[in-house]
Amino acid sequence: MTRATPMHRHPPLPLFAAILLALGGLAAVHAQGAAGTEVKLPLGYSPLKMDRSADPRQDFYRYAAGQWVQQTEIPASDPDIGSFALLGHQLDQKLMALVRQAATAGDAPKGSPRQQVGDYYRAAMDDARRDAAGLKPLQGDLQAIATAGATPADYGRLAGRLQDGYSASPLLNAMAMPDAKDSSIYVLALGPGAQLLEQDEYAKPEHAGLRATYRAYVASLLQATGDSAATAAANADRILALESRNAAAMMTVLDMRDPAKTYNMMSLEQAQALIPALDLRAFLAAQGVAAPARVQVLDIGAMKALQRLLTELPASDVRLLLRWFLVASRASELGQPYRGLEQEFSRQRKGLAAAPDRERVLSQQIGMQLYHPLSQLYVQAHFPDSTRREIAEMVGHFKDEFAARLRANAWLDEATRTAALAKLARMDIQVGYPQEWVDFAPLDIRADDHFGNVQRANRFAVQRELSRIGQKVLDDRFGVAGKTTPIAANSAYNFTTNSIDITAAILQPPFFRPGGDAAANYCAIGAVIGHELTHGFDSLGRQYDPQGNLRNWWTPEADRQFQQRTDVLVDQYNRFEILPGLMHNGAQTVTENTADLGGLTLAHAALQRHLASHPEAKAKVDGLTADQRCFVAWTQMWAFKARPERLRFLVSVDVHGVSFVRAVAPLVHLDAFHQAFGTRPGDAMWRAPEQRVVIW
Repeated sequence: MTRATPMHRHPPLPLFAAILLALGGLAAVHAQGAAGTEVKLPLGYSPLKMDRSADPRQDFYRYAAGQWVQQTEIPASDPDIGSFALLGHQLDQKLMALVRQAATAGDAPKGSPRQQVGDYYRAAMDDARRDAAGLKPLQGDLQAIATAGATPADYGRLAGRLQDGYSASPLLNAMAMPDAKDSSIYVLALGPGAQLLEQDEYAKPEHAGLRATYRAYVASLLQATGDSAATAAANADRILALESRNAAAMMTVLDMRDPAKTYNMMSLEQAQALIPALDLRAFLAAQGVAAPARVQVLDIGAMKALQRLLTELPASDVRLLLRWFLVASRASELGQPYRGLEQEFSRQRKGLAAAPDRERVLSQQIGMQLYHPLSQLYVQAHFPDSTRREIAEMVGHFKDEFAARLRANAWLDEATRTAALAKLARMDIQVGYPQEWVDFAPLDIRADDHFGNVQRANRFAVQRELSRIGQKVLDDRFGVAGKTTPIAANSAYNFTTNSIDITAAILQPPFFRPGGDAAANYCAIGAVIGHELTHGFDSLGRQYDPQGNLRNWWTPEADRQFQQRTDVLVDQYNRFEILPGLMHNGAQTVTENTADLGGLTLAHAALQRHLASHPEAKAKVDGLTADQRCFVAWTQMWAFKARPERLRFLVSVDVHGVSFVRAVAPLVHLDAFHQAFGTRPGDAMWRAPEQRVVIW
């Protein structure tokens, strides 16, 4: 639905046609009121967050959330603040309590969730051992890089060794993905190398300051590993040039979300012909993967660019890039000074006044690496079955409402309508946690080996994924670390399985309050459910059929009608200025903007059904009608403040709209919004009926 950057600090993997979204994010905000008294703003919908002096017809954001915006400060150690960040702080506190409890339980059986979580924490907190080890944990891999030749087999083995041990390689990466045209089986997909900055950050003028900070960090870290000051500075310049070259050749975020551009199936021999300088069989063998007959190359341009890099530049450049990536990928797990240098770069990159609390970072790291062991502890402690049942019932209501809207849709032809209904009927929605947990028992977690724990956990994850190549696709739910696990405050649609996971962590304020106001619940968690349902029919999801196969099931006329409507959204969102001179990207965010509009539309329609059978809920509360509370709740859910560095990052890479844009942009398309607040021509919030978009 949206995402926040996790606080654990490992290099980002390349964007592999990402389809899942993560939300991150203090049970309440404590801020000073206008008179100097402390005001406690609840987590979730509240009239206390409104600014009733504002005219909702002119500035609905200020009307709905003005007090929250005025009173809330971004914490010194956070890049932004909003509903998801606030919930994230609350989750971190709960998870850290569970981690500490596990660390004090000395009788937990080996391989149990409590043993793994507790011993991981104990090892991570042993600074003396980490400082004493220095660079020793990396010596074997550093030596392998330093002594390697420049043959295709050498490059293949090195790339495979890094992915196997460190989750990613800066040259090439492999993964298992469902075949987009036969979603019943996993295929080997090859993607571009991992980099520490995002694509735009290597090139765009607005990121020049970040590049200077990054160059200084590279030099400092290399000097700490033994380079002289002059050599480290020269190597930093070279690394930035190499990574910039690689980034320029990669697909954009928008292109990587286009299946027509990433579904490049070919034989292994054809893929090898794209990059003869790197032996693909050696690359796969280093990870214990049998070479398959056919592969999917996600980014052909990046593959060709890597071939040029490996053949046109001296082998010393390649070894430098590999050495840098290796050290940078584990700097945060080493002792001082490496850990401190990485922490300071991360702080500067995000524009933070203070680094995040260490235990908070650690709880998030455990949540990423031991995602199901920690999730099991969380579900047992904090997720009641009553919530699961209540949300499952709401899901059924939303599916019924969506089906009714599809049947009544004025612009769908019958063939497309029938196919859409079939896809909706087949959509599988699960709530809270999986029916079967991933078995982490074979993973060896020790109380005296933090670096080894990180390595083994990474290898466990990589091997678990790559072992699926050529196998039948599993119904593997709530299993994407940081995205769909029960401890990730999120919901997500997977178009290759036509399924939705609604995590346990998101089923609490600000999204859902058991027994709370129906108007607020429907237009918060209900809109989340509707958002994910709509993802099956947005610009990306609609390209997949009920079985999750890439197939065009739309008639040309229905396709034209859909495109005409989403073009209006692209134009609308392009007009939002995020920072002076920095405009929103309507094309990059169109799938999420479509889902926001669909989610809010479904939420309001489902609320009307609820009110019809519960007329008592129609009464005004705090002077607001149910419809008015619905729309205020939506906007409050997306109220958001962020540092400039964070906003520039989001505009560059995020496929979601910036939250304060999401807070108001969909509203103007709903007739019910204009009726609820009496907007009229000339009002800032007015949008003429003929310019309003109705998609689902």
